[in-house]
Amino acid sequence: MKGSMRVAGAMATMAVALSLLGASEAAAQQPTLPAEVQEWLERDQARRWAAMIAEGDSLFNSGSCARCHGQAGSGGRNGPDLADANWVQSDGSLEEIRRTIFWGVRRELFSDPAWRFEMNPGGGLDLAWEQYASLAAYVWSLSNETGLLGR
Repeated sequence: MKGSMRVAGAMATMAVALSLLGASEAAAQQPTLPAEVQEWLERDQARRWAAMIAEGDSLFNSGSCARCHGQAGSGGRNGPDLADANWVQSDGSLEEIRRTIFWGVRRELFSDPAWRFEMNPGGGLDLAWEQYASLAAYVWSLSNETGLLGR
């Protein structure tokens, strides 16, 4: 019994080693994109990121977000400043910001008792799934350098 278990263990180890070898060979055979294609992809990604931030800016400053957090997220009577490096409801990562926007913030989770109103899911806006990402990108850009003009 022990001998067959050793053989099975050795075979499993060999299978893992072979699969890792195959994976590294596959990675080595990965084609390299021409420089002009890589540059185009990077410009396109920057263009899409800028469009998301612009859409988020419009949603934020024309919706309920600015009423609590102030214009450009500078802080308001009922919501924290989103343009500084201090995050009170999340760690400030893009995903955590999106999660906070999506779920909202219940009153008992407020860090400042002076804030009177809960943050409704979506900030009370009827958002499409892509708009959550745009709004999160805008809020994230308020306290992070994006490398885009004006940011």
